[in-house]
Amino acid sequence: VRPKTIIEVGTFLGGSAIHMAKIVAELGLETQIICVDDFRGWPGWFPEEDSIVQINGDKVLLYQFMQNVVTANATDTILFVPFGTSTALTSLCKFGIYGDLVEIDAGHDFHSAWNDINNGYKLLRPGGVLFGHDYGWDSVRAAVELFASKHGLRIRVDGAHWIL
Repeated sequence: VRPKTIIEVGTFLGGSAIHMAKIVAELGLETQIICVDDFRGWPGWFPEEDSIVQINGDKVLLYQFMQNVVTANATDTILFVPFGTSTALTSLCKFGIYGDLVEIDAGHDFHSAWNDINNGYKLLRPGGVLFGHDYGWDSVRAAVELFASKHGLRIRVDGAHWIL
C-alpha cells in the first residue's frame, strides 16, 4: 500500500505518526497523516511517573504532541483531530475522509478497542489495511479476534502489532 491518507486512532505524543511521516517522506509519498486523540491520557496513566506537565490538573499532552511534530519537521504531513475517537471517526466518515492505512491504538479496554476497530474499519478504503498496537493486552486481543471472526478476516501478528 502506498498510502495517500493514514488515520491514526490514538496518537499520545505522536511517536508512531512521526515515524510514519519519516517513512513516507523517504519514499517520496505525498501522504496526510490524521491523528485522532483527545489528548487526555487514559485512566491507567499516572503523570507523576512521567515527565508530562500538568497545568491546573490538565495534562498538556496536546502541547507536547505539537512540539514533537514541529521538532520532527512533520507539520506538512501530520494533522491532529483533538476529539474522542467515536466522535472523530464518525465525523471523518460523514465528511468522506477515508484512509489507506488505519491504525488503532487508543483505548485498551475491550469496549473502546472494539468500537475503535469497528469505526476504523468503516473508514478503510478498498484495498486498505487496518492494523493496531498492543496485541499483547488481553482486552485488545479479544476485540481484534472477535472482529476478525465476525468478518472472516485473518489476523497477522508482528510483535505487539496486529494486522487485518
